[in-house]
Order: sequence, then C-alpha cells, then structure tokens
Amino acid sequence: MRGLVLILFAILVSGQVPNAAVAQQVALGDAAYERFDNDEALAHYAEALEADPNHREALWKAARSYADVGAGFERTDPDRAKALYEQGVTAARKAIEVDPESADAHFILAVCIGRLALFEGGRTKIELSREVKREAERAIELDPRHDGAFYVLGRWHYSVATLGWILRALAKVIYGGVPPEASVEEAAEMFATAIEIDGTRPGYHLEYARALVELGRYSEARRHLETCIELPQVYWEDPSHKAEAANMLDDIRGQRDKG
Repeated sequence: MRGLVLILFAILVSGQVPNAAVAQQVALGDAAYERFDNDEALAHYAEALEADPNHREALWKAARSYADVGAGFERTDPDRAKALYEQGVTAARKAIEVDPESADAHFILAVCIGRLALFEGGRTKIELSREVKREAERAIELDPRHDGAFYVLGRWHYSVATLGWILRALAKVIYGGVPPEASVEEAAEMFATAIEIDGTRPGYHLEYARALVELGRYSEARRHLETCIELPQVYWEDPSHKAEAANMLDDIRGQRDKG
C-alpha cells in the first residue's frame, strides 16, 4: 500500500508515471507473452507506452504483439489484421527512431512489414519485400546472433525465389528481375543458421524442412519435421507449426533424395 501511495504522489508531483511503474507494465507484458496471451501482452505494453511513449523496449514489444494479435485475425477479420499490422509498423518505426541501434526493433519492423505485405497488391508487395530484407539485414549487422532476423531472411529468400509468374513479372519491372541473390539454397542456409543459434523453436525447423523439400533433400527434411513435432511449444503459433509438419511428413512419405 505504501508503495502505491508513493507512486500516486510521484504522478501528482511530476505528471508522469515513474519508470518503475512503466517497467512493471513491460514485465507484465513479458509474462503474458510467455504464456501465449497475446491480447494481454499488448494491453500491458500499450499501457506502458501511454505513460512513456518513447520507452524503447515497450515500443518494439508492442510492435511484436500487434503482429501476433493481427495474425489471429487474418482469416476471420482481414481488415482488423491489416490495421493491427499497420500499428505494428508504426510502433516499430518509432522504436528505431528512439533507438536506431536496436536489433530487435529492426527485426520486428521486418516482421510487421512482411505481415502487412500479405494484404497489398503485387507491386506494393514486391516493394515492401525490399524493406523486409533491408531491416532483417540491419538487425544482423547490429546483432550477428539474432536468430529471428536470420529466420526472416530465410523466409524472404524462399518467398522471392519461389514467386509465381505474375509477381516475377512485377519483380522484373521493379528489380530488373528477381533479385539474383534470392534462392532456396540461401533460404536453407539462413534457416540453418537460425537453428544453430536457437534450435528450440519448432517454426524454424518447419521452414528449414520446407526449403529442404524444395531442394529434394527429403531425408534431412524428415528429421527437421520430426524435431518440429517433438519440441516443446515456445511460441503461440507452434501448435499450427506442428500440425503442418505432420502434414508435410505425410506428403513426402516415400520420397527419395534427389542427386
């Protein structure tokens, strides 16, 4: 009770919430994130930003939660999902403005832009993909062990290298062709690096397996799909990752390695 009184007194005197109160909201957001409660996590980060709009950690974590909450609405309410992704982009850009050297801020901006690109037309989608790559690479420059940034780069390489013919035509206009550095082989390397840094994430193994299947390396793909299924959940989307891994295992049953 005495601590609450002191906090209220500090608010009355300064007009601001003390740093300890903001930090507490961030900590509560982190706890909610760890138990996969995306809505509550976002509410706590938003409350922290209400008190301190320039709190760098709350900004990038709020952006992360906007992406997570938005993903839950992609099928049921696309307009809401897009709006949440736009808010995530705004928060991530603000985080970078506050702290340009934050690898996490650059990483989550790449994530939010990548999510937003799902709702854009072909030309805009291709243009946004350039920023996704640039922000993920910047995150790695700042933190060479940022597994999430390597994962995003892997997704970028795989997505661009496997573009359909319509988007390839647009890429030719915008890029002068599909970026020559984009390849499934490079995607596999990026996913492998992400796993080397943090092999506990089922989603990394799923995406690595997807690239391996594209390359005809079925034996390796099976091992990573099985690992995806066996690992404990560490992210809210992992149940769907595991279900997809099981389906992929069925799809490649009996396939032999190429080459």
